[in-house]
Amino acid sequence: MTNTIVATGNALLREANRLFKPLGITAVQFNVLNLLSDVPGGLRPSDLTRMLVVDPSSTTYVLDRMEALGWLSRVNDADDRRALRIVLTAEGRRLHGRVAPLYRAALRETMRCLERGQIGRLTLALREIHNAAHAAVDTVLDRSAGPRRSNKCES
Repeated sequence: MTNTIVATGNALLREANRLFKPLGITAVQFNVLNLLSDVPGGLRPSDLTRMLVVDPSSTTYVLDRMEALGWLSRVNDADDRRALRIVLTAEGRRLHGRVAPLYRAALRETMRCLERGQIGRLTLALREIHNAAHAAVDTVLDRSAGPRRSNKCES
């Protein structure tokens, strides 16, 4: 089952990259544009790392590349002069405006291909997998830290 979940995630990423490639953008770059498009004041790099669920060094690499392409810039945080915020440039906003409708159309088509009942069941199952994985890691870490505690997955 784990292989199926990972394979599904990889297939979605592969298809997203196939969708975006003609526009000269990767799925990760689109995700950054998409996250920043709703936040005019920008986000801190650490916030982007958390939202993208990637390693901080990966975030730095992606942001450096996107800044070199003119899609975003780093600006001083008005509330904390030591911190930076990442904001979209005018070019980044234009690119997002061209790419986002294509992305939304692909999502609509994906949902159309699934039966209505499947979407609800899939959403619930994915949420349950997320919660079970979190509880399982907590349990394993608790066991390695000392005497056995109750299994967090048990009812």
